[in-house]
Amino acid sequence: MSTAVLVSHVSKVYKHYWGPRSLLKEILLGVTAHSRQWALKDVSFELEEGEAFGVIGNNGAGKSTLLKILSGTAFPTVGEAKVSGRISALLELGAGFHPEFTGRENIYFNGALQGLSRDEIKEREDEIIGFSELSEFVDKPVKTYSSGMFLRLGFAVATGFDPSILIIDEALAVGDQHFQKKCTDRIMRFRREGKTILFCSHNLHQVKTLCERTLWLDRGAVVAIDSSAQVVDGYTNELRQEQTPTDGHSRDHARPSLDCAVERVALLDAAGNPCNDFTTGDCLRLDVWATFGTRFEGTPGVAVSLIRNDGVVFYTTANIMDGVELREIEPGHFYVSLVFPNLPLLSGLYYFTVVTTDQDNLQAYHIAERAATFTVQSTTGLGSVRLDHRWNNQLSPGPSNSGMDG
Repeated sequence: MSTAVLVSHVSKVYKHYWGPRSLLKEILLGVTAHSRQWALKDVSFELEEGEAFGVIGNNGAGKSTLLKILSGTAFPTVGEAKVSGRISALLELGAGFHPEFTGRENIYFNGALQGLSRDEIKEREDEIIGFSELSEFVDKPVKTYSSGMFLRLGFAVATGFDPSILIIDEALAVGDQHFQKKCTDRIMRFRREGKTILFCSHNLHQVKTLCERTLWLDRGAVVAIDSSAQVVDGYTNELRQEQTPTDGHSRDHARPSLDCAVERVALLDAAGNPCNDFTTGDCLRLDVWATFGTRFEGTPGVAVSLIRNDGVVFYTTANIMDGVELREIEPGHFYVSLVFPNLPLLSGLYYFTVVTTDQDNLQAYHIAERAATFTVQSTTGLGSVRLDHRWNNQLSPGPSNSGMDG
């Protein structure tokens, strides 16, 4: 595999002048009339061709600055960034568009910026317009577009010219659920085709699912670069420590445009009776009913997270991850049951959060937080979970009997 992106000791500083005359004063008198803010501090990493790479961090961490440098719209103060292959970037909404040009003219404008001939652009024109679903607006100036229309055209253009490297900076958070689904499907297709992807998002589930490795930035500096699971979990743990304790109220985040909703859930014991009080080792069953509207395409998904009352996530799974299909009990209405045959939890208050997802377990549609709450009582063991174990007081050969004398 060859190197697609090489970032070597990149730092970026921005000057903030103290007033409208500060720059002139600095030029004429040679005195410092500005403050300096380091947006990036000594960032280095390397991506191979075909790698999906995530970038996470709080607002102001330097994520967008890094992606601008890689896309060529900004330049590092120190260090260098090398990119091999044609880049297509979706950064701020409207970036790369001329407001006075129509949507169609901006397609040709962006294609020319990427080095394509007019004939090459024309070959892709209809597909780009079709994907954006803006055929009735494509010949109107883009300054009249809404933010959602900007996103549609921007993503269609960014992915429509077959780039070898795709850079996406949080823009998917703007579109409706129908178009977000189209975007995630295309990103997954690009990944399967072996294209290099840099994906910056506050949706940590998407980062964890899409990307093999992830970079965590904090105030411009690298905190970690490792497997996405490890980096996202570390970042999530830090966020939890910064958050105030939960108020105990249930929140239900509905995104109804595709009508993919959690209808209801039920907690049951081993005998199938409703139950909210369990003992360590009991059988616990969570029944979930969900709807997926006619506009939804693909295999319906349900993800379940088991969370302690202080916000610690103990476990998350999904029917898609486990290769189980939901049962369609009537058109558009589905059922699935998640069973924990030997509940390992120790005493405490717990709850389930249930989410409807797409077939890649990448797009969340309806998040039912605290969908079901229950308590666990235990008589033995300390901590959070009971681990299967045994004691043995019989001497046996092995490492446990060696080295005791020093």
